Amino acid sequence: MAANGKTNGTMFPEWDFSKVWADMKMPEFDVDALIAVQQKNIEAMNMANKAAVDGWQAFAKKQAELWQAAVEDTGALAQDVAAAKEPADKIAKQAAFAKSSIEAGISNAREAQELAAKATNKTVDIVSKRWVESVEEAVAMVGKVTPMATAAAI
Repeated sequence: MAANGKTNGTMFPEWDFSKVWADMKMPEFDVDALIAVQQKNIEAMNMANKAAVDGWQAFAKKQAELWQAAVEDTGALAQDVAAAKEPADKIAKQAAFAKSSIEAGISNAREAQELAAKATNKTVDIVSKRWVESVEEAVAMVGKVTPMATAAAI
């Protein structure tokens, strides 16, 4: 160790701090492999981000289309109700519109949920695949690491 066995009048040995790391056997790392792993991680994150953005853009586009359709349908309802002469006809048109709006709303909610789930699943698949690859690469890198003293002796 770095202790020289002498004491300075205390119960602790004197330490030669210049030699603290002399006995340490540091492994050699393949820096290029480490950089390659990080590049793959960055590429996977970029792919995951792109998948998430693409999915949410599709979701937002669908929402905009649904709002546009709802505005048009509401305008058509207003014209139909205004054109109806009898109060019973007006109520019947409003009830029919309400029923079709509820059915469309449920259908649209399901479709929106499917779009969101698809985007999320694609993103999670990319990240989880890269995670597994990273663990495998780390195991392979550790298997290749040898302490410098051992490598020098070989």
